[in-house]
Amino acid sequence: MIKFKDILIFINIYILILNAYCKEWCKATFEYGKSDYAECISEGDSISRYMIETIPILSKDVDLYSNVSLVLSNGYGSKTKEIIIGNENDGLLNKIFTVRSDIGNPEYIHIKLNSQNKNWKCKKITVWKDYKYWVFDCIGSLNDKKPESTYFLSGNKIYIAYVQTGKDIEAATTGTIEIILLGNNKRSNTKVLHEGFSAGGLKKIKFQASDVGELEDIILINNSLNDPWYCDFVKIKSDNNNKIYIFNVKSWIGAPYDKNVKVNIKSDTIEGTSKDIDCHIRAIDLINTNNINKLLQNKVQIFKVRCPQNCHNSEFAIIEGSSIHPSSTSICAAAIHDGSISPSGGEIIVTVASELNHYYTIKEKIFNELEALDFSAKADEKNFTFFTYHLDSIDDIISNVRIVDSFGKLSSLGRLEIRLKNKNSWGTVCVKGPNFEFNDDAAKRACKDLGFPNGIHIKENCANLNGQNYCAGYKYPFASSGILCTGHEKDISKCNADDFSHCVDHHDDVIIQCLHYSSNELINDGAIRLVDINGAPSNNGIGRLQIYYHGVFGSVCSEGWVKEAENIVCHELGYNGLKGNGFSHHSCTDISGENLCGPDTEKINAVNIKCKGDEKLLRNCPHETHDDIYCSHDEDVIVGCVGGDNNSHGEEQNKKHLINLEKKKFHPKIELTCFDKMLSKSNLSVATTGDVFLASCPEKCDEEVGIVKGTFLYTYDSPICKSAIHSGVLPNNIAEDIVLSIAHTHNNFIGTKRNNIESHDFKGTSKSFTISIPTMSLLREERKSNPKSEDEMINKNEIDLTYDHSVFNNKLDHHITSSMKPTFQWIAPTGFVGFNGKENDYIDCTNLPNEKYIRSLSNFTFIVYFTLNGGEGTWRTILSHSLCEGISISINEDNELIIEQNCNPHLLKSKFKPKFGQTYHISLVFNKINKTLYLYINGKKVITEKNTYNFTLSGDLIIGRSNQTTKDYFIGNIHLVEIYKYTLSEQEIKESLNSSLSLEYLNMNILEQMSNTKKDKKKNQKNKKGVQKTIDGRDCVTPCKSKNMINKDLQINTQQINLKCQDNLLSEQFNGKIGSQFLVSCIENCTKSKYFIKGTNNYYTPDSSICKAAIHAGIYKPNMGNKNNTFVIRIVEGLLEYKSSRGHFGILSKSEKQSQLRSFSVLSENEENIFTCSTDGQFILNLSVGEKRTINCPSNCNIIKDKIYGTNIYSPTSVLCKAAIHSGALSNQGGLVEIIVGTGQEEFKGSTQNNVESFSSNNHSTKEILFIECIFF
Repeated sequence: MIKFKDILIFINIYILILNAYCKEWCKATFEYGKSDYAECISEGDSISRYMIETIPILSKDVDLYSNVSLVLSNGYGSKTKEIIIGNENDGLLNKIFTVRSDIGNPEYIHIKLNSQNKNWKCKKITVWKDYKYWVFDCIGSLNDKKPESTYFLSGNKIYIAYVQTGKDIEAATTGTIEIILLGNNKRSNTKVLHEGFSAGGLKKIKFQASDVGELEDIILINNSLNDPWYCDFVKIKSDNNNKIYIFNVKSWIGAPYDKNVKVNIKSDTIEGTSKDIDCHIRAIDLINTNNINKLLQNKVQIFKVRCPQNCHNSEFAIIEGSSIHPSSTSICAAAIHDGSISPSGGEIIVTVASELNHYYTIKEKIFNELEALDFSAKADEKNFTFFTYHLDSIDDIISNVRIVDSFGKLSSLGRLEIRLKNKNSWGTVCVKGPNFEFNDDAAKRACKDLGFPNGIHIKENCANLNGQNYCAGYKYPFASSGILCTGHEKDISKCNADDFSHCVDHHDDVIIQCLHYSSNELINDGAIRLVDINGAPSNNGIGRLQIYYHGVFGSVCSEGWVKEAENIVCHELGYNGLKGNGFSHHSCTDISGENLCGPDTEKINAVNIKCKGDEKLLRNCPHETHDDIYCSHDEDVIVGCVGGDNNSHGEEQNKKHLINLEKKKFHPKIELTCFDKMLSKSNLSVATTGDVFLASCPEKCDEEVGIVKGTFLYTYDSPICKSAIHSGVLPNNIAEDIVLSIAHTHNNFIGTKRNNIESHDFKGTSKSFTISIPTMSLLREERKSNPKSEDEMINKNEIDLTYDHSVFNNKLDHHITSSMKPTFQWIAPTGFVGFNGKENDYIDCTNLPNEKYIRSLSNFTFIVYFTLNGGEGTWRTILSHSLCEGISISINEDNELIIEQNCNPHLLKSKFKPKFGQTYHISLVFNKINKTLYLYINGKKVITEKNTYNFTLSGDLIIGRSNQTTKDYFIGNIHLVEIYKYTLSEQEIKESLNSSLSLEYLNMNILEQMSNTKKDKKKNQKNKKGVQKTIDGRDCVTPCKSKNMINKDLQINTQQINLKCQDNLLSEQFNGKIGSQFLVSCIENCTKSKYFIKGTNNYYTPDSSICKAAIHAGIYKPNMGNKNNTFVIRIVEGLLEYKSSRGHFGILSKSEKQSQLRSFSVLSENEENIFTCSTDGQFILNLSVGEKRTINCPSNCNIIKDKIYGTNIYSPTSVLCKAAIHSGALSNQGGLVEIIVGTGQEEFKGSTQNNVESFSSNNHSTKEILFIECIFF
């Protein structure tokens, strides 16, 4: 049970937090519509007057009468308070003037729709300030599915793009292609590149966009449905620069492939989108062979490609060698031969190494029905070696059943495939065998195996279904024929079926569609749907209209039909409107070459549907429905609908076909010693050809005893880590992760000398393996599949507590998720005074827990949470790892954040200058594969720099001082240092930022340090001349003070609001701004209600149940009558993320990843002396005689009906604010007044004073109330 002491502690902490962030308040000059008290501008801040002009979209699909707000921000994270630009009563406020904090040049607009069931969009927004203006493009619509967006600056720089589409006839698209330009720390808006591209065409396009500086990346977007585009390359030239930027795209873009593809100007990037290649493409076709031997002399390189389906049947593909191949070999065919992928295709990593003299095949020559040839290199031809490993494909699922669409993607509509027994490959099902024929129950059973409630068998030929070919390719495996189910089997393998040997060709492949509703699901009369030529739900928004009556769906006769009805149908089905001019005036016999008329067996359910246009549902229109409708199916109504810009219904329908099946978990990472061989690890020794494993090697394995046999392809008895150094995958002085791929059993292994290791020839039979470099996506997949494996080794070791931080044991798990734990972590202990720039004022991490595991890092992430307090004009080092070739993060003499490789004269300048007293979260990520360094500040990427060097982190870590010299001490507070031995993704960095902000033990240190800053600021304010300002631009008429600041912006309702369990902050009665407070009362016990809450630490999301949140926070205890069912809710700033927690009465709140503009907190009614006109003085019974208390009263308390007892001395049963007016201590305008607790008396006499009547009372009271004075500033 919560104690009074706990409440006081909570109040003190809350006030401390507000004080720490320097929020002060004053009484401001009167301005209509604004409160008397407002927040003061902090010292050093300034304000500006903005004019915001919004140009709307005028469309029947856009509702401008919506609650819309925006926030302006610059490139360094500074932002204004929320600005309202539209509401449901007045609509869009086209031009508004507002006063907000001066953020410099605005670069982003964060906009939010605060109304439900609305669709809002604008053309552009112009922001004016100080005779300058900035134009922002409005991208996309705001609606319930996407209520928030960020708009970027428009631009007027001229660019010329040369776009090459692939030569394959399928490479063309009719879709709208958009482009985003990304430069050094800048990006353009989304720009339309062109409407449609023809196959093989090279198109020159001129467009305008903002100046992004040196172009580094582009993002290409194709929003079309089932009309992907294959882009070969894009060349971009600006109007004032002769430099041409070349982007080798070589990717399919648009559903069912990725809708957005990001392409880096450096073609060797491995973490971007895979390059889509044809089955016959050779390695030498993709690699520039100039200086190739020099580049690969001591190391290997990797790149990522995606292979299509059916490459085992490629007419022009050639395979030379097995497991490792010369560059003249076709990549995808070789990958199938080596077991890296199946005929289903998929993504693979290609490892490129130096050439060998000979490439041997396996003894059988043929594997996966593909034959390989021996190959001998010629001295006069440039050549190199490559081998592959598996990254991702549709084979990587747990289910033994799947549906594949015409593009080779998993889908709910397509050909049925079943996993072959004893093989990691799949086969199709042909419709009919000698004994059984595929039936509807078999389709339902297959769909139920995939998690759908229902399914149908599509009986059309697979070669032309909705204009697409769903048949598998020639030589693609068969799994079964003629599956017959009764409907009672537990899975499809229990159904009757014939052997696949009876299948002739793939033109007889079974096509099914899985549905999200069951066949016996209740459907109301008047329900409608669109169906395609097969009677299946339409996936493109065009189809025959069916309406449900008398237990069946039937078509609608066009007699009496009006065009308004077609628009109503589209909106009822969730679309945004008609496709073009609609299709209802077209004959159903010819819709884009297809006959969509219903079959004779289909019932005609309705006729003479006559709509006015304002009906919400088609069934609301006058119409006839009976058994005798005199129409033919040639008169069936056809409807064509289209969705919105970004979240169209057609796209949603298409997404319903793309299903996500549970993937197989990746093998746990294997920790190797220098002596380990494939034979010494049980899970490696029994693996099969094509299996992939992630392993970790220690440093300096080249010094250990062990014979290496082979080059790039090694025997099973070769030491793994020493072989990795020999191949060039692993440096000898660094501990690193590697990829092991199980290869074929070979009879010939070639010995060479590489990286000072001599390998031996071997002419015997041995299983073999290859070694390569892992990608970041593979490392993340392994961490996701095995969240604890990364830390098992660390946690099992003895922890050295030479430098004792008590927070390690009880705070660590609060901060980090199970899937993202740092290798090393230092947290400033409670009471830590910070770094003052003095000698010995630093942390030597040598003996800290897990410090030894951050030596010999290659890929890494450093996270630092710090506050700079002084030292301007000096060099201050935040942390330094190792000596020469190590890394340091520092603040230079100009106060700029600097990253340096120790002993290297080149400095990476961030152009970011932290302000004194402000706390920042920085993340430094280094990717060894492409030698790229990324810097994030407060979760925002500010630097991407590719280096020519690697970092060697083999020494000690020093926090607060340089590792190279006994100077450059840091001045300020370093709250947190975390080091990961892998690179974090942007999402993981944001999670770290949010987690750091939520840490109590970090915040307390920050508050202590900022409290000192606030004291200095107060001193300066006392000496400061001139009038202070509020954040809304008004002059202060009283000094700025923090005392009782919670009350200064108070707009508490005079009478309390009664709430039910479902009530939340989204109700109109809580439409207050930040700081507004409301007195509420819960009239229901919501402890076990179905309504959820999200959040913790008394910060809850706007959609949380208010009453349930109050119980969770311990403010309101149900089942205690009227003693404590009244409390105050306060509207507070929204958070980036809300955590889950268990509160009072066992209530568990949910977490929320979506950031919010507003939150709410709950407070006891008497906390902070918050009073309404109806609040009485019962609380003084808990106070001592003589104790004083200041209360804050609202206005007009003289008119309420509640009674008061006494004259000048009052009974505790009196309402306080009305009594204060009666006594003359307070006017009708309300305000602050001080009371004192008296000893009590037998009788209270009534009177009339100040137009307020009091009453007499003979009820004895142990205490009394006296009003001393009205308090003014």
